Amino acid sequence: MRFLTLGLSLAIFTGHAAAQEQTAPKTLEFEGREWRVAAKEAEIVNHLGREAVTLMRGRLWDDDARFGDGVISFDVAYEEEQLFAGAGWRAESPDHFEMMYVRGHLNNKPDALQYTPVENGLSAWQIFGDENSIAPVSQKFDNWNNVKIVIIGDRADIYFNSDTPSLHVPDLKTDLEKGGVSLGVSGKGSIFLSNIEIRPLRKGEKIIGEPKKTPAPPDGMIANWSISSPFDESSVANALTIPERLKSDLAWNGLRVETNGVANIAKLRKIGDKADTVFARLNIKSDKAQMKEMRFGYSDRVRLYLNGKRVYYGDAGWRVRDYRFLGTVGFFDSAGLDLKKGDNELMVAISETFGGWAWAGAIQDQTGITLEN
Repeated sequence: MRFLTLGLSLAIFTGHAAAQEQTAPKTLEFEGREWRVAAKEAEIVNHLGREAVTLMRGRLWDDDARFGDGVISFDVAYEEEQLFAGAGWRAESPDHFEMMYVRGHLNNKPDALQYTPVENGLSAWQIFGDENSIAPVSQKFDNWNNVKIVIIGDRADIYFNSDTPSLHVPDLKTDLEKGGVSLGVSGKGSIFLSNIEIRPLRKGEKIIGEPKKTPAPPDGMIANWSISSPFDESSVANALTIPERLKSDLAWNGLRVETNGVANIAKLRKIGDKADTVFARLNIKSDKAQMKEMRFGYSDRVRLYLNGKRVYYGDAGWRVRDYRFLGTVGFFDSAGLDLKKGDNELMVAISETFGGWAWAGAIQDQTGITLEN
């Protein structure tokens, strides 16, 4: 099941799985623009009274767009089914770009429209699930839907069949300034695209959306973590203590959390075969033997080790608890840390399948302790 889900997620968020089974032509010229095709199918057809590109399981890429600030607009048509259709921009590569998409099976639901960065080939929709990243939209299934994205600096307004922004993104997460543009779909069925426009800003065009108020991270949020090089989850799957040989083989880099307090591990690490797990490390210096509560969140699976011994295991992957469970990351869990006097090493193994490789931690009462990365 995990391998099936991973394959699906790659198709949804990057187009890689689709590209591997491509039967479409390698390039396609449409409306005066040449696209690189990374999709199962792509061809020019007539649909709903106009010329359009039909696309199945993959993406069209304009790698040479050098798009920074400006407007991306297009019309898209599809049937009501479980598909994910949208656009990417400022792409440094097929593994690194900004992205929005609409969920065709969640019409008018709170998360019908989604913004997410793609880092090292992984989207982060489980990390960014607040009202600055998702929104309800009303979709048409017997006509064209109009999408317009206005991007200026690190902000974006996304319009969907609307004259005012359906979603305002106050902080684009990749910090990319310019890059390629893509249009894509994954899941079930095909989409039809027409009236595609990629252009600079016109006089008077600006960002008009306003940020939504979102909950602040908890007191005592830990803003910086040391993240290890990736390894195979099997190395710790049944380990109640950390294998010393594993620790000796790791390299480390620092990672700062996002504005919501969650570390997006994909900013540093790329998931791969036998490389789906990292450690997040923190040293806690305590002035005496004492207990401290740590609140935390993660995706998808986590194992907490304090001074080499496992004190917690959890699985919060998509649908692992029931078919409605999304695995959205927040500070929903907690554990008691039994600290000894002096140095205490907290090592957290975080394993990922898809949707957001994430870790977040907070110790509200930091009396008598010092945190060191």
